[in-house]
Amino acid sequence: MTVQSSSVSWRSARRALVGASLALLVAACGQQASEEVAASDAPVPAAVAERQEGFKALGASFKLINDQLKTDAPDMAQIVPAAERMNVLASQIPGWFPAGTGPDDGVKTDALATVWTDPDGFAAAQTRLATATTRLQELAIAGDAAGLREHVKMVGASCGGCHDNFRVEQ
Repeated sequence: MTVQSSSVSWRSARRALVGASLALLVAACGQQASEEVAASDAPVPAAVAERQEGFKALGASFKLINDQLKTDAPDMAQIVPAAERMNVLASQIPGWFPAGTGPDDGVKTDALATVWTDPDGFAAAQTRLATATTRLQELAIAGDAAGLREHVKMVGASCGGCHDNFRVEQ
């Protein structure tokens, strides 16, 4: 009876093991399928969201500066922090475009594939913007409204250079 009992126990254990393995396999397949559905329904990837927020902040700061410079007495207390914010954001741009976040990766983005296929051109455009925003910040700190009025044209041209070559036409 002991032999038969251990034989029955072994068969039961083997059935339980096979059943558990099948259950895990089915669960894994179901989890993978639900992850694929979740990935396709997922919100914009974090890197793209960060990039969008960064550009919105950059644009908002530039708008504030331009609006102030259109007045007879621009408020440097508003312009200086906006210029500083622009300079910081301009230096962060290279980190906003990691591999895997472009249109060729299936990501919905206004960035053109040239960001990734022409990295030297993109880096040069970003450097032009960073240089322009550094000068913008210097003029703002100096309180030079006349210099700022002239220099915002260069900043705008730097922004436009990226929009023309690295962003979907709006």
